[in-house]
Amino acid sequence: MLLTVSGPAGSGKTTLSKLLSERLSLPLISTGTIFRRMAEEHGMDVLSFNLFAENRPEIDMELDRRVVEEAKRNGSCIVEGRIACQMLKRSFLSPFCIYLTAEEIVRARRIVQREGGDVAEVLEQMRKRGESERKRYMNFYGINVDDTSVYDIVLDSTHLSPEELCSRVLKALEVN
Repeated sequence: MLLTVSGPAGSGKTTLSKLLSERLSLPLISTGTIFRRMAEEHGMDVLSFNLFAENRPEIDMELDRRVVEEAKRNGSCIVEGRIACQMLKRSFLSPFCIYLTAEEIVRARRIVQREGGDVAEVLEQMRKRGESERKRYMNFYGINVDDTSVYDIVLDSTHLSPEELCSRVLKALEVN
């Protein structure tokens, strides 16, 4: 079983991915973790690295190459990342693709709970990061990250607990 979990920052991708990984006993590949590691290697925070990557397609290409390679090596796994579904499908894999969304203010509050900071500042960073990602993915791959038609299931996590999200995905997969 090959799954992807995608969505904007703070939508609950990582939390849901971890729950599914536990419930289904599948390894988890986190694109965000790999990207953050690459940012650290360049001595940058995530936002700065996103902006830096806008003019350097080789950064995204390397990230995506690593993610796809690891997914192929694992076979059955969960890949969590913004364009994981599209990347795996383009690599001739057939994942079940999950997309999470949530109200912007809820996503900002979740990020503040997780990482600290001020909600207004996090909102601004989220918007800049989102716009940077939109530009990069459209320019580099022709992918519109706001097009949810490629996903098998789209869930709004604004008012759902992680357990409720997981239950809905498992039901969609027809797994008990």
